[in-house]
Amino acid sequence: MKDDYKKIIKDLESAIEIDGSFIVSRDGILMYSDASFVHAESFAAMCATLLSSAEVAMDEIGSGLPDIVEVEGKNKKIIVSGAGKDMLIAIITSKDSKNIYEEIRNAARKISLLSEKK
Repeated sequence: MKDDYKKIIKDLESAIEIDGSFIVSRDGILMYSDASFVHAESFAAMCATLLSSAEVAMDEIGSGLPDIVEVEGKNKKIIVSGAGKDMLIAIITSKDSKNIYEEIRNAARKISLLSEKK
């Protein structure tokens, strides 16, 4: 399974410029990461909390589940997307890209299909 996750991330990295990527279970357990500049396990848990909080907030206003959650800082942004009912994908990037959201959605679909096979 780890090799499958690695391929999904490598495909994503070839399509868009990212600084780090994470595949995480919805309960915050790190499944795969290629980022060595952060504490990946802690970051994974924070991303799961971020997505879960956004889902609750959107549900509160009757808007359905968020497709993507983005946190923009001074030099970097974190983008998190659900990847099926059990997983999520998070990336760190410092670049804007016209197709960044579509590429993240594609990777999320691949992760979702992979987790459904388990």
